[in-house]
Amino acid sequence: MSDGRPGWDAWAMAIAGAVSLRGDCTRRQVGAVIMSARHDIISIGYNGTAPGKPGCLDGACPRGQHKIVDLPEGGDYDTPLQPGYCIATHAEMNALVRADHESLFGATMYITLRPCLGCMKIMGNTPLDRVVFTHEDKLITTVI
Repeated sequence: MSDGRPGWDAWAMAIAGAVSLRGDCTRRQVGAVIMSARHDIISIGYNGTAPGKPGCLDGACPRGQHKIVDLPEGGDYDTPLQPGYCIATHAEMNALVRADHESLFGATMYITLRPCLGCMKIMGNTPLDRVVFTHEDKLITTVI
């Protein structure tokens, strides 16, 4: 912007970055922020297990036992007893379950990582207007 301040998308993404620091994952920490059309924070979420449950940082996640080079991103997160099984709830889902459905009309979700296909399908069934995420150090905007 001409006044030296970041634009709304960059500002919201910086908040999502701060939220990601709470992520409970040995592979990567992801943060999500849902903002209203007026740029008010509706909800936040980060990847991790339910409060009080053993998490990835405790060594409880099978996927977390592997480095990204050994078990690339994507693949099957949801089949128990497989090396790719992940016990965490994604940041996007944690933000959505904490949000009031009616507040999502016209809102934008900001995510520090490209969402998986499962999260995109669920976000597509909400009244969110946009999803903005980072990919290769660029902000990508998807209209839902």
